[in-house]
Amino acid sequence: MRAGVFSPQPRVSTAPDTAHLAQRLALGTAQFGLAYGLNNQTGQPSTEAVAEVLAAAQAADLTLLDTAAAYGNSEARLGELAGKNPAFELITKLPAGPPAQVAQHLAESLGRLRRKNLYGVMFHAFKPLQDEPAAWQALQAARAAGKVARIGVSLYHPHEAEWLLAEGWDIDLVQVPYNVLDQRFAAVLPRLAAHGLEVHVRSAFLQGLLLREPATLPDFFRPLTPKLTRLRHLAADAGVPLPALLLLFAAYAPGVVRTVIGVDSVANLHENLAAAPHLTTAEALRPALAELAEPTDTFILPYTWPPRP
Repeated sequence: MRAGVFSPQPRVSTAPDTAHLAQRLALGTAQFGLAYGLNNQTGQPSTEAVAEVLAAAQAADLTLLDTAAAYGNSEARLGELAGKNPAFELITKLPAGPPAQVAQHLAESLGRLRRKNLYGVMFHAFKPLQDEPAAWQALQAARAAGKVARIGVSLYHPHEAEWLLAEGWDIDLVQVPYNVLDQRFAAVLPRLAAHGLEVHVRSAFLQGLLLREPATLPDFFRPLTPKLTRLRHLAADAGVPLPALLLLFAAYAPGVVRTVIGVDSVANLHENLAAAPHLTTAEALRPALAELAEPTDTFILPYTWPPRP
C-alpha cells in the first residue's frame, strides 16, 4: 500500500467539523448521464440544471466530481461543463481488461472529460480485476506518467477489501457502499485507512430507498418497514432532518474520507450541505443507527432488486 505520495488527504475524524462537510463530499454524477435512482421520476436533468448544480457546488467548495464511463453521457457532459475548470477534480471508473484495452479506455475518458490528468481512476468492479490482474499495470503506468494521481477499485463486498489488504496491492483509493442498512464494511474501513488508502463511500441514501415513506414502499421492500419507521422516529425525536442524519452517518464513519452524493438540483445540493449543523446530534445517534444494519444482502444490494415497473 502507498501512503503520503500525493497531496494530504482530508482529515478523517468523527469530531464535529461543520465548516468542512463539503470537503468530505464528492459529487456523484450518475444522475447527469442516466435516469438514476429508485425515486427518480424526472429522468436526466437538463444541461442548464447540471451547470447550475456545478456552479453551486463550486461556490460551496464541493469540487471533487465522481463519474464513470458507464454513466451514460455523464463524462461528456462534465467535459463540456467542468472539463476546463481547474476548480474541479475528477474521478472516473473504467472496466478492467487487458492493459492495452484499459489504456485505451482511459484515453477515451480523458478525451470526453477534456482533461490531461485526473484526481483518480478506479476499476468499476473487483471481480473483473481479480480475473485480469494485469489490468492493474495500466493504471500504475498512468499514475507514473502523471495522468492520474490515485488509482483504485470500487468494491461491493467486504471480502474484496480483505483480499486487497492480504495481497498488499499498490493501491491508493477504494469506494464502497455504506449506509444505515448496509454496514457490512464498518469493521474494515478503519483498517483500509490505516494502510494509507483513501476511502470513499457511496449509497448514503441507498438510491433513495431510505428516504421513502414506509407506507409507500413497493411490496419487495415491505419487510424493511419496521426499520425505516424506527429510523424516522430517531430523526424526528432528535430534531434532525432524515437526509441530514443519513448523510452524516456515512460521511463521518470511522475511516471514511469522502462520501459520494448524487443530486439532481441546486435545492437538493443545498439540502445535503445543510446537514452540517446537525453533526453533534447525529454522532450521538450513531450507536442507535448501528442497530439498523441489515444482516443479509437482500435489500441492501441494488443489483438484487427487482426491475422498476
